[in-house]
Amino acid sequence: MQRRFALLERLAPWLGSRWAVELWCTPTVLESSLRLPPGVSPGTPIVAYWDGHRIAGEEWGEGPPVYLVHGWGGQRPHLAMFVKPLVAAGYRVVAFDLPSHHESDPGALAPGRTTSAECAAAIAAMIETHGSAHAVVAHSLGANATALAAADGAPVGRLVFFATMGDFPLYLDLFAARHGFGRRIRAGLRRRLEKRIAMPLHETNMTRVGRRANYPPLLLIHDPDDPDSPYAASVRLAKSWQGAQLLTTKGLGRLAHYRVLRHRPAIDAGVEFIGDRADARQRSPGPDAGQLDIEGPTS
Repeated sequence: MQRRFALLERLAPWLGSRWAVELWCTPTVLESSLRLPPGVSPGTPIVAYWDGHRIAGEEWGEGPPVYLVHGWGGQRPHLAMFVKPLVAAGYRVVAFDLPSHHESDPGALAPGRTTSAECAAAIAAMIETHGSAHAVVAHSLGANATALAAADGAPVGRLVFFATMGDFPLYLDLFAARHGFGRRIRAGLRRRLEKRIAMPLHETNMTRVGRRANYPPLLLIHDPDDPDSPYAASVRLAKSWQGAQLLTTKGLGRLAHYRVLRHRPAIDAGVEFIGDRADARQRSPGPDAGQLDIEGPTS
């Protein structure tokens, strides 16, 4: 693949950028179990639609809804460790698959492909269909897409973001280096992506999105060992997002990007931030800005 991209960089960058954008929009297939955590039975099936595209999900419990949003290449069981404690706290928990993931339909692109903008539209449609969010717990690109949905007016309540992605120029550079193409294909890739999502890529940067969303209360949870999403991005975001709090996990290793979703201290912190339904009305709008450190074995 790198040899082909190197050739296209020299001879046909327009063709290379067309190929690159298809690869960019294709979610990674993660080899992970579909099983729910012990003690969590399958929920009640639910659906929502955006522009005629079906979004598949399920729900547990009763009360104000808390939505679980997986990351790129993920699926709704990935955040299912939150189901039991949130149901016990008096919430209705809603988990669903993003476009072109698991049981949900593809969007406007070919099957197996989607964009962060389509994911944001799917999140907004789910919230519109099943009720304004008391909170959203989201992972990786799911966190970025949730913020985009909030910036477009979706009522998201409190936000708990695990391993949120950094700004997109970084990923364009990494993507180009991984596939062996240079500035000509990279420039074409950027133009094609901006056309597909109908906005400049810099408008998807979380620091800008937070301002457009009017800074909902936010807890960021990230591990410095994460090789897939830079921890420094969460540090910068915590400083720029008014009232945000950063919780740093430690010692999760090279699989930190996914282990953090099963890290019991991180889960407990997220549930505490969301709050028990009984005392949710007495909670302040958001935490004081700052940083906490937690460490310990994964569950």
